[in-house]
Amino acid sequence: MPNLESVNGIVVMGSWNTDGGVSRHTTPLVEWLRYRGYKVKVFTHYQETPFGMPLEVKDEDFVTRCYTTEGKHIPGLNPFNFNPLLEAIEREGYNIFLAEDLGMLPMKELLEVFPRIKKKTKAILLNHDNEPKPNDSIFWKFDWDAVINFLPGQNEFMVKHYPSERVYLATFPCYPVLRIDREKACRGLNLPVDKKIILTFGEYDFVAPFNALYRLREEDPSVYLVALVYTQDRKDVLENRLKEQGFDKGYDEIRVERSSWQRRAEYVSASQLVVLDKGKVTIGKGAIVSSTTFQIIGWGTPILASDNFWFRLFGNAILRYSSNKELTEQAKLLLNDSSTREEVISHAQAFAYSHSPERVSSQILYIFQRCLTSSQYRKLRRFRDNPILKVRPVYINIDGNELYWEKLVYNPAAVRINGITYLLYRALGEDGISRIGLWWSSDGYHQDGRLPFPIFGPQEDYELPGEMKTRREQQRKLYGMVREVGGTEDPRVTLIDDTLYMTYTAYGDMVQLAMAKIEVEDFLKGIKEVNSYEGWNRLWVRNGPVFKVLNDKDAVLFPVEEHQVRQHQISYPKGRNKFVTLFPELLEGKFALIHRIPPDMQILYTEELRNISPTVGKTFFM
Repeated sequence: MPNLESVNGIVVMGSWNTDGGVSRHTTPLVEWLRYRGYKVKVFTHYQETPFGMPLEVKDEDFVTRCYTTEGKHIPGLNPFNFNPLLEAIEREGYNIFLAEDLGMLPMKELLEVFPRIKKKTKAILLNHDNEPKPNDSIFWKFDWDAVINFLPGQNEFMVKHYPSERVYLATFPCYPVLRIDREKACRGLNLPVDKKIILTFGEYDFVAPFNALYRLREEDPSVYLVALVYTQDRKDVLENRLKEQGFDKGYDEIRVERSSWQRRAEYVSASQLVVLDKGKVTIGKGAIVSSTTFQIIGWGTPILASDNFWFRLFGNAILRYSSNKELTEQAKLLLNDSSTREEVISHAQAFAYSHSPERVSSQILYIFQRCLTSSQYRKLRRFRDNPILKVRPVYINIDGNELYWEKLVYNPAAVRINGITYLLYRALGEDGISRIGLWWSSDGYHQDGRLPFPIFGPQEDYELPGEMKTRREQQRKLYGMVREVGGTEDPRVTLIDDTLYMTYTAYGDMVQLAMAKIEVEDFLKGIKEVNSYEGWNRLWVRNGPVFKVLNDKDAVLFPVEEHQVRQHQISYPKGRNKFVTLFPELLEGKFALIHRIPPDMQILYTEELRNISPTVGKTFFM
């Protein structure tokens, strides 16, 4: 059995209470950890040497300012006053040391006390460097117990300096999904309720998109342009630059704001559209993604961004433009077409849920636990007569044509009923469509029976792509062959009472988790009496996608004891989260769902869905 040591406290060293990328990534993680009851202390730079624009907020009682950014020597400031940090570790028993963005820390001074830190903690680097430092850099002199990266490219150079088993890949965190009433937000911020507010703010170019925004307002006087800048000097510069370019009227309002993320959420919620344009002059040091987008994407307002590398990670969760014409067209669409607007917001919220503070913090907690755990492993032994499933020359009739439906067989679910083990396996046909076949055995190893046709296959629009020909052409271009075009993939089966619940991957226009169910009586009767693919397909009741528009798959549903649910359930005071559409027939039951949001797995617990809905939840394995 593994020897588990608990996380007694977490010391975080990095940027805090600034409007910069590192601080924006750190804040939701620390807030979630503290919300879950973990002791966390943050040691950050002096206000005189910020990394990012300082926010006009008061430091929390768990924050200590004790170093200069990059260890710069500034008169009157100690490059690194390490005493409060060591006190937390050596006297108060904090046993995790998490360093964020090492290059911005006082590396020389930190290295001097690093042996004392390592003696009492597991030292972990949360890396923000996107390119490797020179081999002779002091950066590589730190012996980390783990290195956490956000992007695969970071892993590639980190494994050249640290053992691969110490290098992990986590996900960029978003902020919590919020639903703030727009009219209330407008009134609280003294913004017009009857206007279509377009907002831009932060480390972005306010001039580059203005020509298109100006013309948009000329065509539609209900458009109201708001810019939030950091300082009065920047406001003056912006106003002058717009006048120099000949605009008779600039933004309707330019406000000076360096407030908390909660107040920013009110501005975003008060707006109908957020425009983010990186322009040509706002290149952040070392940054390659928009941390601002990660911050605001789940706040219910669509984002329109310039089409460059900063924003491509977000896929269809935001819209992008590459010209003033495209900016105007996309903005009109988001302001006036409710179906497009709701679709973009839905994808954005799915993105935010899949990058939630809960999910990413759980990933990082898993790494903490790995570092604190000494484990003993045993090797698994493969069955000597593998494979137990092989393809067969079997055909089904599809639209009048005989189709070879078992070109490949793999990835089965297993369930045992009345002493018989049933495998529901994925079969990929010569048409590139996946269906589900059935095999059974009394000993679990040797075949007793197998149906010559599938028992489940695609018939709904979310199970097949709308443009199958296009997908086939894309796959031929990418792979030189047609691989997986669509269908019903990767079944997982759970027996609850007298019903089989099957979760599976529905590969339509996107990959998403779906569910279907069948009564055990109908399942067993079907094996004896139903003699066609079409007949079996009619036996199943399809519940549809589990998490709408979320890119996830490979789920297992299982009941849990009530005390286990209460131990892990996180309830939120704002009522049911309609994003989740889990199994209405089990509203009064207790159950858990394990699913995969690549690259990790998560577990959700729920009690009564009428009152409490699960969130995209606890990551327990990576």
